[in-house]
Amino acid sequence: MSYDLNVYLSRQDMPAPAAWREAIIQAGFPVELDSEFDVDTFTGFLPSPVRGEMSGFEYYSREVAIDEIQEMELKENFNFSVLFVIGSRPLELVSALSAASVLASISNGILVDPQSGESFSSGEVVTWTQAQIAQINEHFT
Repeated sequence: MSYDLNVYLSRQDMPAPAAWREAIIQAGFPVELDSEFDVDTFTGFLPSPVRGEMSGFEYYSREVAIDEIQEMELKENFNFSVLFVIGSRPLELVSALSAASVLASISNGILVDPQSGESFSSGEVVTWTQAQIAQINEHFT
C-alpha cells in the first residue's frame, strides 16, 4: 500500500535542494534531505534519513497543465507539482511529510493529501505536519 502527497507551487518558487534541506532542519524536523539532485529531472527514490536511520520517498516533479489548475481550483501560478510517494514504513511517512510540508511552506504552495482529500496552505502546513509526526511517534516509538 502506498501513500501519496502532492505539493503545488509556482515553478519559480521551487527552492534549490540545499535551501530546502536547510529549511527542513530549521523547521525542527529530524530529516536530512539529500541535496544532490535536480528538482526537474530526478525521479525515483530520494534518500532522506530520519534521525540517522535510512529513509526517504519516491520523488516525481512535473509541470501542471492549465486545465488541471482550473479543475483543482488552484492559484493560476501553481504551474509545478512535486509528488511524494511512500510505502508502509513509518519513517518514510515522517520523511515525506517533513519534506512536503516544508516545501509547501517555503514556496507559498499548497500540500494536498489525496487520501483524505484535505489540503493545507503554506501558513498551516508545518503545524499540521508536526501534529501528524507526533501521532506517528506515539504509535511507533
